[in-house]
Amino acid sequence: MITEKVFKNIILTLLALMVTGVAIAIANESGNSVEEDLSFSLIETISVIIGLGYLISLFMLYKFKPIGKKLFVSTFVLNFVIILFEPIDYSYYTPVISAIENLLYVVDGIILATLYFTSIKEKFD
Repeated sequence: MITEKVFKNIILTLLALMVTGVAIAIANESGNSVEEDLSFSLIETISVIIGLGYLISLFMLYKFKPIGKKLFVSTFVLNFVIILFEPIDYSYYTPVISAIENLLYVVDGIILATLYFTSIKEKFD
């Protein structure tokens, strides 16, 4: 049975993986030239907004707020929809970044399963 402490640790693990992934991506990009176009496309702007909603949902889940469950599921689904419209450019992905990204998907699945199939779901009703 997953307790509140374990659930909170899962969320903290997800945040740690996110920070690690961003740090590695920034480290990989530090060697590239700065002459790139820094403007955001519409899809990237929407992705940033969804990402902020995702972070807010994680905070709400950590605090066991009922709106956090709905926001998490919404941002989870919207993230998959946005992925369908992103241009395919995996040239900057390293095996480490890909592994971290896959671990993020696994932890997202653990959170979803926990929200709907364990006793934690009663905390959000």
